[in-house]
Amino acid sequence: MSILIGIVGKPSSGKTTFLNALCGTSAKTADYPFTTINPNQGVGFVTTPCVCQELGVTCHPRNSECVDHVRKIPIKIIDVAGLVPGAYEGKGMGNQFLSDLAQADILIHVVDISGSLNEEGESVDPGSHDPMKDVSFLENEIAAWMRGILQKDWVRAVRKADTERKDIVDFISEKMTGLKITKVHIMRAINSAKLDTSTVKDWNDDDLLQLCHEIQKVGKPIILAANKIDRPTAKGNYERLEQEFGGKIVPTSALTDIVLRNLTLQDKVEYISASGRLIPKSGLSSKEEPIIDKIQSEILDIYGTTGIFETLNKAVFDVLELQPIYPVADTNRFSDNDGLILPDVFLVKKGTTIKEFAGIIHQDLYKNFIHGIDARTNRRISEKHELQFGDVVKIVAAA
Repeated sequence: MSILIGIVGKPSSGKTTFLNALCGTSAKTADYPFTTINPNQGVGFVTTPCVCQELGVTCHPRNSECVDHVRKIPIKIIDVAGLVPGAYEGKGMGNQFLSDLAQADILIHVVDISGSLNEEGESVDPGSHDPMKDVSFLENEIAAWMRGILQKDWVRAVRKADTERKDIVDFISEKMTGLKITKVHIMRAINSAKLDTSTVKDWNDDDLLQLCHEIQKVGKPIILAANKIDRPTAKGNYERLEQEFGGKIVPTSALTDIVLRNLTLQDKVEYISASGRLIPKSGLSSKEEPIIDKIQSEILDIYGTTGIFETLNKAVFDVLELQPIYPVADTNRFSDNDGLILPDVFLVKKGTTIKEFAGIIHQDLYKNFIHGIDARTNRRISEKHELQFGDVVKIVAAA
């Protein structure tokens, strides 16, 4: 399935640096607000152990990459203009920001965890700003933006719901279609907000705002990238937010990742982003050696990696609950019809059946589906069989 991840946050929080670290891009960055005007786009990679090692084969990736038995699966990413309080009313780059993120499936909120920026993205004394406020204001802005969309024609919709027995869920779904919000999202949000659709005429602005908060949670979930984790005031803030958000926050240092990647290109270190492995080489200068020592002791030894790929993996695998599935034509060689071994991998939603997966590959396979085969065991599987993380399968279809 096609996935778009939006990188969001207030100005100067490190969003564009995060994009550059994740995608290897070179979008403009600077220490002043609204460096990003038009959205920057790139392609990042989620990483997962490739099944080639388990199966004892050498794979021939076509729609992805395999490095040291780690499959890198491409994901589209967009970094939008910085968000400031009042964005839903058009303040700052607000209107453009909110329009740009409309098609995103999930949002990575890059937070300056050191507390060195105020609400407008301007520098303040380190630690003087509470990053918890950044989390709250971004969620509030998105909810207020969604409410503004619903409020257009709301009175007419409520009247129809009351007098003509029209389903208000259909109206909300129609309004939210352009945001990739589904009817299922809306029904879940109404239940979470404890709103009664039979008395929709009694809903007020606060009810609508609460509903939109719940829609955001299920339809545009947010994961937090606690950026600038290497700064002195960052650790305490991170530990406090981790208690609040648990598995939805990742310590990161985007700038550190870029520094290490550049040193790798200069053959001064060997650095593997996905694993955090860092090996200094003889080419380091006397100024660079203490920097590497500091990165190792203050970031990698504590957090394992710079957090860039962990954030993307958590967003895709944990929050969106996507699973990598490998289709093959030959279950003995794990190859396609051209002899390429494990050439493709698809990300599909948890709970996807083998027949639904056939339709993702090609609609003709869905229409003519007979059964599937688990390539590991050569066991036949029925159309209602739900695929599991890392499955290797063959689709058997009528000619």
